[in-house]
Amino acid sequence: MNNTSIGAAPEQHEESPNEILIKRRTILTGLMGVALTPLSGLLSPAFAQSNVKQAAEIGDLLDSIPNMCRLATAALEGPYYIDQRILRSDIREKQPGVPLELELQIVNANASCQPLKGVVVSIWHCNAEGEYSGYLFNDPNQLPDMRSVNEVGHVQEKDNERWLRGAQTTDSNGKVKFRTIVPGWYSPRAAHIHVRAFLSKSEMITTQLYFPQSLVNHIQSTHSAYKGRGVSVYTNENDVVRRQTGVSGMEDVLKVSARDDGSLYATMVLAAGHV
Repeated sequence: MNNTSIGAAPEQHEESPNEILIKRRTILTGLMGVALTPLSGLLSPAFAQSNVKQAAEIGDLLDSIPNMCRLATAALEGPYYIDQRILRSDIREKQPGVPLELELQIVNANASCQPLKGVVVSIWHCNAEGEYSGYLFNDPNQLPDMRSVNEVGHVQEKDNERWLRGAQTTDSNGKVKFRTIVPGWYSPRAAHIHVRAFLSKSEMITTQLYFPQSLVNHIQSTHSAYKGRGVSVYTNENDVVRRQTGVSGMEDVLKVSARDDGSLYATMVLAAGHV
């Protein structure tokens, strides 16, 4: 498929209720918290496991109620967003890793969760080595150099690579599909995918999606593209960004199933509250 690039849209931060802004000082505070807080001082494994199981059961119950959907969890865009929407479904560009088909559905929480057609959905994430295209100067084993972060938490890109970035427009069912890989990890983040859905000129959803922790641990310990870096100490439960959003449980964790060919299929419904 040919890559088609849409011109960058003007920033709409102040006019976007779905957007969480994060100032440079806030980012520094969050990252320092990760560096100074011992991992053993977070949640005890038994307590965390109990909470996750209970949250998952509640989530399944809510999902079973007709015409009911939970608002997408708002999260910061992160320092590695590039506002260049390259229209394509396959964003891999030969990046090695576990093949993943990602299906996202955008719905209107204020209209009985009806699907939203014509929404541009952009995703971006790191490769199996924890690197982002456009930011290959960053060492994924080191905390980001926050001195280069601007007032909205963004770092200027320095290379022209654009793998593992792309955008699609939702169909009549509010859905988009991407062919990608399972992302790796970098300090201080658990494996995640960034998503931004442009609802209108002034409204958007910005969120981050995660994977079942047991699946991530298995991939990082067994697959050749990931196991060189080993299993990350950064998990869904201690990830600094996820903790700042107040999420604990499964509401921002993708539903993932395995296919016979070894690839994975992941889905998530993202409900917009301002349409």
